[in-house]
Amino acid sequence: MKSQAKALSPEEALKKTGYLYWWLLLALFFEYARPASYLKPLGIIPLNSMIPLLLLAFTCFASGLRPWNRIFADALAKWPFIFLAVVFLSSFWANVGGYSIIIFERMLGYLFLFIMIARICTTRERVNGVALTLIVSHLFLLVMNPEVVLAPTTRHYIVGATFLGDGNDYSMSLCILLGFQLNIAFNQQAKLKKILSWVLLGLLMLTIIGTQSRGATLGMIAVFGYMWWRSPRKAVGIVAIVIAVLGILVYAPAVYFERMGTLSAPQEDGSAEGRIHAWRAGTKMALNHVFGVGAGNFPNNFPKYRAPDAPNRWMTAHSMYFLILGELGFLGLLLLFRLVFGNFRSNARLRKRLTQEQERLKEPARFAADIRTLNAFNASIVGLAVAGAFLSVTYYPHIFVMAGLCIALRRVIAEEAGLANLSATARRPSIRRIRAGAEPEVPAT
Repeated sequence: MKSQAKALSPEEALKKTGYLYWWLLLALFFEYARPASYLKPLGIIPLNSMIPLLLLAFTCFASGLRPWNRIFADALAKWPFIFLAVVFLSSFWANVGGYSIIIFERMLGYLFLFIMIARICTTRERVNGVALTLIVSHLFLLVMNPEVVLAPTTRHYIVGATFLGDGNDYSMSLCILLGFQLNIAFNQQAKLKKILSWVLLGLLMLTIIGTQSRGATLGMIAVFGYMWWRSPRKAVGIVAIVIAVLGILVYAPAVYFERMGTLSAPQEDGSAEGRIHAWRAGTKMALNHVFGVGAGNFPNNFPKYRAPDAPNRWMTAHSMYFLILGELGFLGLLLLFRLVFGNFRSNARLRKRLTQEQERLKEPARFAADIRTLNAFNASIVGLAVAGAFLSVTYYPHIFVMAGLCIALRRVIAEEAGLANLSATARRPSIRRIRAGAEPEVPAT
C-alpha cells in the first residue's frame, strides 16, 4: 500500500480521495449544525457518531492522503494528543473522576476531527472547503433560529444545537469564522461571488450583535483590528471599519449598548461580577493543586475555593483560560497557550519566510494571496483567543479543528512555495545539518 501511495500523482491522489473529503465535510456539518435536531428521521441512526468514526477508519489506511510523517513534521501536531492525555490523567486525581472521563471521551472525538482534517486537507481548496462548511453549518443554525438576528432586542438560545446552544457560545464561534470569511472574500475573483462574500461577512457581524455577547463583540473588534494592522492598505481598512460601525449603530438595539457599557463597570452587572469570582476561584485551585482539580471538576470545586462574597453554588469558569487553569493547573494553561498561540506564531513565521522570499525573488506579489490567507487564519485565532477569554470553551472542538486547519494550511503553502522538505523525514534538522547550511523544515516552531 505504501508503494502504491508513492506512485500516485497529485491529480490521481485528489481523485482517489475526493470521496473522503466530502465525507469529512459531512462529518463537520453534523458535528456543528446537528441537523437531526430539526430533521427527526436523521436521529433514528446515530449519524453524529457513525459518520466520523467510519471516516476515521478509512482515513487511517487510505492512500493518497497526507502521510503521517508530513503531519508530524510540524512540531505542533503532537500537542493535541498531549492535551488529551493530560485530560485523561487528571481523572486519577480529580474529586469526581467520572467527570474527567466524560470530558476525555468528548475530546477524543475532536482529536479524530483533527487527524482527519490534517490527513485529508492536502490542497488549499480543501482547507477553504472545511472553513466554508463551518460557515454553512452556522448559517444553517441561524436559518433554524432566525429570531437571533431578526429580534435583537431579546437574547435567544440556539434551539437544537449542543455546544453552540447558548447565544454566547454561538457568537464566540462566529468570531472564529470571521477570519475564514474574510479570506474567502479577499480571494474571490468573480464580482458577484465577491459581493455575496462581503454581504455574508456583514450577516455574521450582525448575528454577533444580535446575540448581545460582550465577549464576542470584543472578539470581533480584535479580529478586524488585527486584519487592519496587517493590511498594507490601512486607509481603505479605516473606511471599511467606519462603514461597519455605522451599520452596527443603525442595527443594534439600545439594550446592546447597555450591555457593552458594563464592560467598564463589571460590578454593575451580575454576570460580569460572577466571572471575576470564578476567575479568582480558578486561580486558587491551581495554586492549591499544581495539576488542577481535574477536568470537568471546576463547578463542584467552586464552593470550596470561592471568595466569601461569592455565591455558594456550583459555577463554571466562564473563561477557557481560567477553566483549564483550575482543572489542569499551570501545565494545562501552558498546553492551551501552545495550541492556540503556537499556531498563531507558526503562521506568522511562515508569513515572514514568504515575505523574505518575495524580496529575494524581487516579486512583491508572488505570495501575496498566501500571506493574506495566513493573516486571515491568524485573525480567526485572535477571535478565538479574545472571545474565549469570557467563555468555558476549553473542551469544545474549536481548538482541535483550528489546529488541524492551520497545520494543513502551512503544509500546503510551504510545499507549493518550495519551502518544505517534501520527504519530511526529520521533524527538526540536526546540528550537523544546520552547521552545513541546510534549511530547516518550514514552518518551524
